[in-house]
Amino acid sequence: MLLRPLERSSNEGPELKRVYLVPNRCLGCEECIEACKREHDWVACNYIEWVNRIYPVQMVCNHCAEAPCELICPAGAIHRTETGAVVVEDDKCIGCTLCNIVCPFGIPKFSEEDRHAIKCDQCAERVAAGKEPACVEACPMKALTFAEVEDYEAERRERTARRILEVGTCLRRFVAKKES
Repeated sequence: MLLRPLERSSNEGPELKRVYLVPNRCLGCEECIEACKREHDWVACNYIEWVNRIYPVQMVCNHCAEAPCELICPAGAIHRTETGAVVVEDDKCIGCTLCNIVCPFGIPKFSEEDRHAIKCDQCAERVAAGKEPACVEACPMKALTFAEVEDYEAERRERTARRILEVGTCLRRFVAKKES
């Protein structure tokens, strides 16, 4: 059997914080990638995927609650930290690339130079010190947010409600002008 059982139940551990993208704010400037490189010895653990060469989407690990990469790793090199980040221990990684194969987002990459998997570690040391991940801190448009799921969803609902209200207000003005 390839899958290793996790040594915790899904209800244990810290509340997971994740990096979220607010797509309409992202310019594709790649400051997040540069910040990641500076933080990780000039190796980017995230990247920008351009959809139709127009829409930039920052691709970063979701640090899944039941991370397939953690389950499949035969060397036990992938594990969750106290802050909730799913990380790769470079010295344990055997370079089998199974983590990349099972990741639904294709996030873990294989470093030919270092002969091990690399992926976002959510800047675990920065987060443990009370800081945000480097990519979030560097984003000039605040397109990246580091938050718990519930907090992010509440903010997203509020943003959406504001947009609906703005559109509704504009439509009411338009209809009022047409009727007069």
